[in-house]
Amino acid sequence: MTLIIKVMKYILLGLLCLSFNSHASVVGISTHPLNDEARVLSAEMTGYMSQRHEVGMGLRYTQEVNRGQLLDLAASGGQDSRGLFLGTGMDFEILHEDVSQPRLSMKPYYQHQKFENDKMNLIGAAPTMRKGFSVNGNEFFPYLAVPTGIKIDSSNDKFDYYASLTLGASMPLPAAGGDKLLVSVETNKDLGASSDYVGVLLSWIWK
Repeated sequence: MTLIIKVMKYILLGLLCLSFNSHASVVGISTHPLNDEARVLSAEMTGYMSQRHEVGMGLRYTQEVNRGQLLDLAASGGQDSRGLFLGTGMDFEILHEDVSQPRLSMKPYYQHQKFENDKMNLIGAAPTMRKGFSVNGNEFFPYLAVPTGIKIDSSNDKFDYYASLTLGASMPLPAAGGDKLLVSVETNKDLGASSDYVGVLLSWIWK
């Protein structure tokens, strides 16, 4: 237990001390197993690794609206070239996780972001797979997602198709001594041009 806590501290400190560009994740906490009608508030630090080095932070609210359906709302901002970011999505469970099979879901989403003088709208969907496991009594929930969709440039109405690969994991924070505080780490690789990012979320759960 002590070793796990130390490792988590080093991971969090390492990620938080890096300079990233502002961005918000598509998946976030929506794949973590939550209680019925759970509500989650997350503090989020994410950013691009492939463009300017800027720090960005945001907040995310997640709520189960029906069993197997999680709605989230996100807002963030960053330094200099990074302006306001707004996003929303709804994760729909397709296949429930059990001992022999992973959880499968689909998450349609919408994002609006400002970079320098450009305003962009992203519309897409993220098929997601999650399979939890336990190590020395500690639960981990790694996931894989493939967000794909259309990016529309508001200034010239130009649109591009895009796809990316997202890897992440969530777990109850051992130092908190319960399951009300979660930590998530997520990384994204854009399969087209740039826009790679790494993110860390600290989430508080209540009902």
